[in-house]
Amino acid sequence: MRKERMEERPAVEEISRLYPAVHRCLRMSGQSVGEGDVTARMASVLRRLVAHGPLTVGELAGQLRLSMAATTELVDRVEDRGLVVRARDRRDRRRVFVSVTDTGHAAALTALPREEDPLARAVRAMTPGERQGLVDGLRALLRAARADG
Repeated sequence: MRKERMEERPAVEEISRLYPAVHRCLRMSGQSVGEGDVTARMASVLRRLVAHGPLTVGELAGQLRLSMAATTELVDRVEDRGLVVRARDRRDRRRVFVSVTDTGHAAALTALPREEDPLARAVRAMTPGERQGLVDGLRALLRAARADG
């Protein structure tokens, strides 16, 4: 069966409609994934700290691919739950490191494994051809967006 080519305007409209729906459907950052009301984004912070030791907020932001402001807010919420602590660098008082607490370490271990997030489940349900088509399409969209601006 031959697929018809979608014209530009209908494609833009369909992508504009589908993109937010997919994002809402697959986003886990606000969902609890373990005990103690730990969200997936919080669990991601905890896992990074468990794996890499104390990190600055800037280092965390880079690893999480979030803005400094978003990362600071996220660290604030994790700290409020007693899962991390902040400590100034003794050599450079301007630097502040974030470390996982024992409670945070336990929360990282009980949180939903990364492989079980909605995106991984959805990708697992796709055929290899569908996966490749989606990856190819997203790469093309990103390439075109970067070339445009």
